[in-house]
Amino acid sequence: MSSRAKAFLSVDENGNCACDLQLVSPDATAEDLLQALADFAAENMADCRGCPGCCQERAPLIAADIPALATLLPDAGRWPAHAVCRAFARVSVEGNGAADIILRRRENNSCCFLDEAEGICREWPARPFVCRSHFCLPRSPRLQELRSRLINQGEDELLRLLMAEEAAGAPPLLERPLAELLDAADYPPTGQSGCLRYAEILLRSCVDDVLWAELLR
Repeated sequence: MSSRAKAFLSVDENGNCACDLQLVSPDATAEDLLQALADFAAENMADCRGCPGCCQERAPLIAADIPALATLLPDAGRWPAHAVCRAFARVSVEGNGAADIILRRRENNSCCFLDEAEGICREWPARPFVCRSHFCLPRSPRLQELRSRLINQGEDELLRLLMAEEAAGAPPLLERPLAELLDAADYPPTGQSGCLRYAEILLRSCVDDVLWAELLR
């Protein structure tokens, strides 16, 4: 049980229920967030290991997902982010410079990790942050905003990590190196820079003062 974050069921003025979050320590990390959500799910929801519904949704990857996903490979080698993305992700760069890294989908749009016969995730212990922080219940506005910021920053950090690996000699994932397809100035350091574990991501460093005050309220 996390002592730095607490997830609970909230009810708004219209009677709508949602999963809400309150931080109880300035040292709370993304790992504390995930543990609080896991505790909430264990107490309030039926046991779930993925499903054909949720596992049809877009699933962005973040830099801190790489170590766990790398354990699914026989050898991630010198460039684990490239190895993971080559094996499990779809990396795309649009003409306007917008980039995206998501778990690969099958032709029917189901996640590559979904066991379609059983209707569950085959790689549940290694699933990425976007999956760990999701379940079939609405999120409060502050929890939704925190989750969105962590995912967006984390995906940017993964792009920075991939560019760093390519600069060190990793074969490009696309037809050209990412450094030629993207403007590095569009991907400045964030609160997740250098963090390759959820426990290393301090939530305070990833949000502005307004959201931080709301999360502590």
